[in-house]
Amino acid sequence: MKHLPGSRNGMSIAELIIGMVILAIVGMGLTRIMSSQARYYDHQKTSNLARSVSRGPLNRIVSDLRMVEAAGGVMAASSTSLDMRVPYAMGVVCGTGPNNRTHLSLLPVDSAMYASPGYSGYAWRGGDGVYYYVEGTSTQEVGNLNVCNSYQIKTLTGQGARIIMISPKLDSAATYGTPVLFYRRIRYSFGPSTSVPGTVGLFRTRIQDDFTEELSAPYDNAAKFRFFVGSSIVAQDSPPADLSTIRGVEMNMTGLSERTPMGATQKKKAPFVTAVFFKNRLN
Repeated sequence: MKHLPGSRNGMSIAELIIGMVILAIVGMGLTRIMSSQARYYDHQKTSNLARSVSRGPLNRIVSDLRMVEAAGGVMAASSTSLDMRVPYAMGVVCGTGPNNRTHLSLLPVDSAMYASPGYSGYAWRGGDGVYYYVEGTSTQEVGNLNVCNSYQIKTLTGQGARIIMISPKLDSAATYGTPVLFYRRIRYSFGPSTSVPGTVGLFRTRIQDDFTEELSAPYDNAAKFRFFVGSSIVAQDSPPADLSTIRGVEMNMTGLSERTPMGATQKKKAPFVTAVFFKNRLN
């Protein structure tokens, strides 16, 4: 078979080079697009991780803080640590039963919360509206339903409530119907993280048995507590000399990503500031 004049097989060197150049240009464009998308997704991922640091423990710390009794609930405070008496069960006095112990009829409470360790004591509400705390040597045991019935105190034992007797017995001023709460001493603190070394972590400690758990990390170095005193709506940096005047806590819980995202020079930061005001307050 003869080829027609001027016909040829394949491509010339010039055509091959031009094709390779065009392919390289297209490839560079695609590489830049993929690289840009990878950086974008990495920035999004690290931003989400930074936000989750703050939001993860929020429900737990807020649920504890809201229950704190205003006048005597805060035991110690600083910009990085907060010691509180956190109520976990409430009820009323039924009366004095066997062995000269005070019997209580508790309101229904979450069974897991009630069964958690760390009982620190109880507090009863006086006629002046002030709660008086008893701790150290106080004990609690299962009580006698008949004691409550004899004082015509209606109970809700079928709905998860309990009859409890406590020792030492309450003051004589605490007659039947007097509100009583059980509490745990809890500390929240910012300190050197154990899960992400070299950063700041948020810790929760049961003071009664010195059990500490790290709730989340890492946080920005600016993470701290601030305090609402009296009726002020502006938080102050330092706690007041009289802790009974604290009516709320502002928390700077700005989270960080654990690593620096692609193409960045610093870890992602998620600013987060929230406040909790105590519920049980008279003023």
